[in-house]
Amino acid sequence: MAFNLLSNITVDELRNSPKSNDMITVRNTDSIPTVFKTLSKNGILSVPVLNEQNRPIGLVDYVDIVNCVVQIINHTDLLGNDYYSFLEREDLFNHTYASYVTDLSQRNPFIPVVKGASLLEAITVMTKNQINRVPVIENNVNGEGAQIVNLITQSAILSYLGKNIEQLGKWSLKSIKDLGFKEKKVISIDFNKRALEAFELMANNKVNGIAVNDEKGHIIANISARDLKELLNETRVFENLYLSVGEFISKVRQQDYKAVNPSISCHMNDSLANIITRMVAAKIHRVYIIDEERKPIGVISIHDILNIILENINNNVPPTNKPMQ
Repeated sequence: MAFNLLSNITVDELRNSPKSNDMITVRNTDSIPTVFKTLSKNGILSVPVLNEQNRPIGLVDYVDIVNCVVQIINHTDLLGNDYYSFLEREDLFNHTYASYVTDLSQRNPFIPVVKGASLLEAITVMTKNQINRVPVIENNVNGEGAQIVNLITQSAILSYLGKNIEQLGKWSLKSIKDLGFKEKKVISIDFNKRALEAFELMANNKVNGIAVNDEKGHIIANISARDLKELLNETRVFENLYLSVGEFISKVRQQDYKAVNPSISCHMNDSLANIITRMVAAKIHRVYIIDEERKPIGVISIHDILNIILENINNNVPPTNKPMQ
């Protein structure tokens, strides 16, 4: 049963999540390039921000940085074809600090759970507030307030589900169509458009990634906010934003963008368990539902998966044992 699988493990026991001893953080006075390097160097998608008293004030992730990039470009009227003028103004980012970009995307409110909470409680907080990660806090023994001791991410939860897929229950073997997933508009971009336009779409729609289509509307790739981290070691990272989406993806992933990755797509008759297993294996955050012509007709994110699992639990657990909403 999904209820037992998620309620019998605490957030402290979840693997693939950082613990207090190796918790990566940044200061509210750190510049955007410093935050960017911290994320990239440590291979993480988000990082807690601490104030002068070492107390957490929020989280910053790649989507927040994408929003910052887009805002600065638009504010300085540098979205035109003369990208060299933008490159000469990269000093703007050195004077933009973590305190400004904390939850700039309005997708990372600081809503924690306490140490010892069940994984089910963390998932409930995630789905209720539509957030991608939940900090775990405990009160400092010296009376200095709450301290972050862990950060529960959707990826870590999905990995745990993948390793224990059989314990989800037989209901997870149903097709996503039978489970109620519907067709819906997919945010996408043509592969010939500039990469900067793709990140602007993400910022405007408050999403982590979007589909990339070819000239016939067939899905060929996914571009996400975390793709930015692969270019950080280059001396003029922002020049790459003026490449086409196809060229950008090829450079970031060092493979031809036309080489379609089958793991990013699924069909309505695929089971939920199969999709979870594939997402874990491919380390991806979303899959696109496609029709017979490979045209995207929907998208399933980790958030959608956690939602359907919680819905199943609420529909099948006796009232006295139902998790708090």
